[in-house]
Amino acid sequence: MRSGSIEPGSSIAAGTNSSWQSSSGDFAFGFHKLDTGRFLIGIWFDKIPEKTLVWSVNRDEPAQIGSSINLTLSGQFVLHHANGSTFSIYNGTDTASALMRGDGNFILRNSTSGIIWQSFDSPTDTILLGQSLKMNQKLYSNANGTQDYSTGQYMLEVQPDANIVISAFRFGDPGYWFTSTVGNKDVSLVFDNETALLYAFNGTQSVFNMTTSVQTPIGDYYHRAIMNDMGNFQQLIHHKNRSEWSIVWQSINGQPCKVNAICGPYGFCTSPDNRTVNCGCLPGYETLDPYVPSKGCYPSRGMDFCAANSSSSNFKVERLEDADIPNRDFAELEVISSSDEESCMKELMDDCFCSAAVLMNNECHKKRLPLLNGRISIPDTSNSIAFVKVPSDHKDNENDSDAVSWVVLLVALLSCSLLALVFAATAIYHHPLFQGWISRVPPPKPKAVDINLKAFSFPELREATNGFKSKLGRGASGTVYGGILTLEGKQIEVAVKQLEQVVEQGEKEFLTEVQVIGLTHHRNLVRLLGFCNEQNHRLLVYELMRNGTLSNFLFVEGNKPSWERRAKIVHEIARGLLYLHEECDPQIIHCDIKPQNVLLDTNYTTKIADFGLAKLLKKDKTRTSTIVRGTMGYMAPEWLKNTPITTKVDVYSFGVLLLEIIFCRRHIELHQIEEGAEKDDLILVDWVMYLAKEGILREKASHDLEVMSDYNRFERMTMVGLWCLCPDPTQRPSMKKVTEMLEGNLEMGLPPLIVGQFN
Repeated sequence: MRSGSIEPGSSIAAGTNSSWQSSSGDFAFGFHKLDTGRFLIGIWFDKIPEKTLVWSVNRDEPAQIGSSINLTLSGQFVLHHANGSTFSIYNGTDTASALMRGDGNFILRNSTSGIIWQSFDSPTDTILLGQSLKMNQKLYSNANGTQDYSTGQYMLEVQPDANIVISAFRFGDPGYWFTSTVGNKDVSLVFDNETALLYAFNGTQSVFNMTTSVQTPIGDYYHRAIMNDMGNFQQLIHHKNRSEWSIVWQSINGQPCKVNAICGPYGFCTSPDNRTVNCGCLPGYETLDPYVPSKGCYPSRGMDFCAANSSSSNFKVERLEDADIPNRDFAELEVISSSDEESCMKELMDDCFCSAAVLMNNECHKKRLPLLNGRISIPDTSNSIAFVKVPSDHKDNENDSDAVSWVVLLVALLSCSLLALVFAATAIYHHPLFQGWISRVPPPKPKAVDINLKAFSFPELREATNGFKSKLGRGASGTVYGGILTLEGKQIEVAVKQLEQVVEQGEKEFLTEVQVIGLTHHRNLVRLLGFCNEQNHRLLVYELMRNGTLSNFLFVEGNKPSWERRAKIVHEIARGLLYLHEECDPQIIHCDIKPQNVLLDTNYTTKIADFGLAKLLKKDKTRTSTIVRGTMGYMAPEWLKNTPITTKVDVYSFGVLLLEIIFCRRHIELHQIEEGAEKDDLILVDWVMYLAKEGILREKASHDLEVMSDYNRFERMTMVGLWCLCPDPTQRPSMKKVTEMLEGNLEMGLPPLIVGQFN
């Protein structure tokens, strides 16, 4: 332990219990050890048993034992990681000394004792007595109290418009608590050193008071104000001779479910005592992590209410009394005036894009996925009723079960009768006495297609796949099986896709689509080898991709693929899409670009699969209307507006996929949060937009040495991805421009998502 001035050449090693203390001993600077065995460079209250952390520089990248903090002889302030990488805390060269001050502020000074850097200028989740937040400064909550200090989902910001707002910023939340101080100038959030009061100050007077009184004498207590992991901004005190913190003031005093996203996506918040939060799930959803319910919920069963074979008998509506689901604006489909319960439920049932609805003040608010902020009604929204669409389980009551039993029994009896008839007919058919009376008709031959594709019979493919036993995977259009076929005298491994969504399609339409697919030829498209078109059997035979899906390659546990390979994958997908959109005839809109539809061959060459199964873009048209296809999370906004679509829907999906590839993270972490992955940022696109808008993309990428050695390309690819995600399809680049931007052959400005409003 050391107090007083810290000279260049000084250092602290992780795991040595060394620290730089203030002269009073109240505060210490150094390595704060976590329960995981890793360390944060931080400042903490050192005289109380909890060693309460109030500031950290590496909250999202904890250091390992063997790391060190160095105030170098050249005047830099640097974290040296145990693996040899470095992180610059202060990159200047004029540091003459450092000091841990008694107010909790760690400062660097130049040769004239002027402050050139201080921790008070870059707060994390806490401000201390005498500290203030100026316009554009923010506090970010921890992810999970004292167990996970990484950046959480709540933010307090002194906005440029002078309003002080708390929001669940990861979800583009406009805010759920604010000071209404818009119109003032130079507003700051002040933690007054003399009175220990919190208030908004406009330079001449207080314009919003938070704390009105505190225990005295002030000097007998430690003071802090924290943006906590439950979305509440609180002022706390700790008597210097006692053992716990107590709350003096808090922004959310009662009604804790008013905090947006408190129970995560698809969660449902209740509060039995108006102080604590109980997190459950909306009907039809299950808890993602029972130990951390704030992570939210995921669907109990697949719920594609817009599928071709979906009908009202496939789902039902659950009613939640005194409940609300106040989504952000873009998630609200429509508001229907003069509604009652019956009409609101009908609106929900009749609209396949609508997943929930809330009846409030005779208005029906229709919602689409994702459903956020599900909660028991708070006083200002009392008497609201929420309706949630869920898959029907066909077992609503005991009578239904009895009815089902009778149906099963009846079907069984009919089946036995039919089997008896079949056996009798078979015996008669093969009996010698009847052979002369039966004229044998040979089975129809598969119809050839006027392209270089082989028409297989169904028995031939059944034999090749060993009775369709080797299942490789299942997608939206059918199931894929592995097999071996003989083509041109050679035995080759194939993937046979048994289509399930085109059974009702006419033979001519099916053969037309097969022709289009067969005429495509590009190194980044999966090659179609043949097909089957017998009666109701529609199958496609592809070359087998030995290394499986891009999804399994990117998101499997263990070491992530190298940066160079990930960058190569992005370029190859872009070239494949460019060919589909502009170079093949007729042009093709894929409509379902996602990691599961991108495959890797033996040499890890990237190839797009399942193209040509969606509606084709005819050459004499630039727009086409079709039913909604694709996968939630990758679908362009125009799909959900039921407006004509263009190739730009693929560009949007490619933007999401590009970000998944270069950040090596799923677009949304609902089903699994992997160890070591980002646990605080649920929606990838929102998180990347935030990094880019705040100018901290480089900082977030600093732990990846491969990326940092090629940072300009990484940044360029990130911006290309954000260009592809423009809500307005006319602002998205074509795939030709995308490839040019990726290759650095086309200059691009900042994407509108970054220049404009972040939402």
